Amino acid sequence: MSGRGFLEDKLDTPSTLRDTNHFVLSLIPYEETTTYKKGTCHGPEAIIEASAHIELPDETLRIDASSFGIETLRPQITDLRSIESHASELAARGDNTLLGFLGGEHSITPAIIQGLRKKDVGIIWVDAHADLRRMYHGREDNHACAGRNSVSFGRIVQIGIRSLAHEEIAYLSRSDRVQSFRYWAEQAKDAIRGLPGVVYLSIDLDGISPTLMRAVGTPEPGGLSWEEILELLDFVFAEKRVCAFDVVELCPGEEDVVSSFTAARLVYKIMAYHAHHKLVGKVSPSQ
Repeated sequence: MSGRGFLEDKLDTPSTLRDTNHFVLSLIPYEETTTYKKGTCHGPEAIIEASAHIELPDETLRIDASSFGIETLRPQITDLRSIESHASELAARGDNTLLGFLGGEHSITPAIIQGLRKKDVGIIWVDAHADLRRMYHGREDNHACAGRNSVSFGRIVQIGIRSLAHEEIAYLSRSDRVQSFRYWAEQAKDAIRGLPGVVYLSIDLDGISPTLMRAVGTPEPGGLSWEEILELLDFVFAEKRVCAFDVVELCPGEEDVVSSFTAARLVYKIMAYHAHHKLVGKVSPSQ
């Protein structure tokens, strides 16, 4: 690994690496099919840079997720197949490690899930877009097809969806594999409860309101508030075992450090809720 890791300030923050690391973050700067704003390939490193300014204790849960160990990886990524291979290698670490993947465009998600080779997995999909097209701009592996390409791995519950093509509306009307919701409400909670016990969590940052998250590849008005996304995380980690997650589609710019910092805070919040529900009292943190 070259470069600093998540939360590792180059001046004064000690390493987050431990003898046993319960969190592993892989930077996946893959960008091949973006169709609006370019630059998602720079998202992973922008998240790492912004993370250096996060306080370690969670302000509401009162825990320090970094004490359970965070390893940051920069695998050699050339195409979707190399992403699948990397995810397959990480899957061998076992169920005691929460794997996180920082993209890059949303097309990395089906490649990651394929590599994890989980049986009977549910998928929770936060996004402004359903990504259920069969093909877009001549490619079946386009980021606009990522949801469609993930359906074969498990049933999907989508939250934050507020932009649909005719093709996607037709698909949703006949599919029993995908449920899409605009809002975070009881119907979405019930749908998540109906998923298998093990889930994969995919968060496209445009699922969050652009009042909070403007630097994304394909912005849409509306979306989840910060409090709603935290409530969703709390609910998901309490109800299910998250085997892995991704956070994708940050398109950073020097004029908008708020989006990069918010993305980094979201990644650390994911770790905090996992630690709160699955590690505290069960696993001893290492200092």
